[in-house]
Amino acid sequence: MAGRAVGIIFGVPLLYFAARGKITRGLAPTLGLLFVMGGSQGLVGWWMVKSGLEEPPKNSDGVPRVSPYRLAAHLTTAFVIYSLLLYTALGVLQPRAPAVPEPLAAFKSRAHLLALLIGVTAISGAFVAGMQAGLAFNTFPLMEGRFVPEGYFGLEPAYRNFFESVPSVQLHHRILALSTLTAVTAFWVFAQRVPLPPTLRRATDVLLLGAAGQVTLGVATLLNAVPVWLGSAHQAGALTLFSIMLFTLHATRVPSSAVATARMSAARMHKVALAHA
Repeated sequence: MAGRAVGIIFGVPLLYFAARGKITRGLAPTLGLLFVMGGSQGLVGWWMVKSGLEEPPKNSDGVPRVSPYRLAAHLTTAFVIYSLLLYTALGVLQPRAPAVPEPLAAFKSRAHLLALLIGVTAISGAFVAGMQAGLAFNTFPLMEGRFVPEGYFGLEPAYRNFFESVPSVQLHHRILALSTLTAVTAFWVFAQRVPLPPTLRRATDVLLLGAAGQVTLGVATLLNAVPVWLGSAHQAGALTLFSIMLFTLHATRVPSSAVATARMSAARMHKVALAHA
């Protein structure tokens, strides 16, 4: 029902503004693609739910469970649609420059890699949810007293351990989460050493706080055996962290004052370096 409502909320205004000529030629293809992707997401959702009705429940409580693969596919497409929607909205509110200014090029290349890591970590969480892996090994930092849990990589063929093994799926998600926090911290340290506009500097501060908060929330969710409210908050935290990362990426392309600030800061640093040479 909510999915259909989203389609109406997006589609009706889209037709209205298109009829009144308010949508630019550059924006029209993106909005059309978003509409089609939104409809496709409904099909992916149906395909996911169908997996829980095709086979009898394998768990002891008798509750149907959807395929972890299809759950991850549904989450991935949702993230893609959300990313495109948010990035498009940011571009309308604050148009981007045609190219990244040179002082920010190195910053953006690192930001792209970090965004990929955050996304992969979030998708790995879908397999944790699909396998109900959060109900096992409810200790931290060790997993029932071990760094590598019993049963790790015990399935054949080997690829199944990345998606169908509770010990493996949970350990991989822990590693990805801590790697993300480490990478965000390193990114923040790098940001302190390069000339950045105030908006970007604040964005990196918020990103670091968001990553620390998300890891803390994940640990709390695990230690409490995934109560619904904590699990939902953890999922929302993943989307929030990804949103901050998208805003940071967009801000590297904002023209005028931001670019000028970065260039002036770079020039000042160059002069200081020459003075001490």
